[in-house]
Amino acid sequence: MTDIVERFTVDQPPDAVWAFFQDVPAVVTCIPGLALTGEEPPDKYRGKIRLRLGPVSAAFEGEAMIVERDATARRARIEGQGLDRQGGSRASARVDYQIAPKDAGSEVTVTAEIKLTGALAQIGRTGIVQDVARELTAVFASTLRERLAASAAAAASAPIAASSLTAPSIEASSSSAAAPLPTTPLTASGRLAPPAAQAPALGLGFFLRVLWRRLLGALGVR
Repeated sequence: MTDIVERFTVDQPPDAVWAFFQDVPAVVTCIPGLALTGEEPPDKYRGKIRLRLGPVSAAFEGEAMIVERDATARRARIEGQGLDRQGGSRASARVDYQIAPKDAGSEVTVTAEIKLTGALAQIGRTGIVQDVARELTAVFASTLRERLAASAAAAASAPIAASSLTAPSIEASSSSAAAPLPTTPLTASGRLAPPAAQAPALGLGFFLRVLWRRLLGALGVR
């Protein structure tokens, strides 16, 4: 069993961060290597993720379910399991996250219990899983900050743009067709929809950063 605890801050109010976390397809696009393949409302999702753990790469397919959700406390629990069909490894995880006020923004705390069996079980005991989780969290946090900042900026500029619109002249010809105004995509909750771009995939650079972190740790450099 591997235990993981990661924290990061976001320069946005907790309610905005919580609302984004409830949009699972948007959250998935912030996680490198992860793709959503199916959904069973209200809270069950299927997906796949490709990871490199040390010298071994794995492509897991599985499902996850939101088993607890407390909007007042802004915390939730997710349980999932997956199978690497090529290597035969299996993984199961329980992930808890909580969003709390932090200075003028928010702090997100993620705790996870991960169990690996098969070929990856031995690697899971070396600390590489924690290193990969740290890198994934860093990329996720960076992408999340960009998405929320872009949505906040668009929301702030919307009233200005609306106030600049003028009513059509009563002298205009009734036969002329008015050009439709551009629309901004919204989520089901009425918030601005995040960009659909996927976070960068896990590549060689990601693996090298993990190795570099482990080398520095072995040398006692933090």
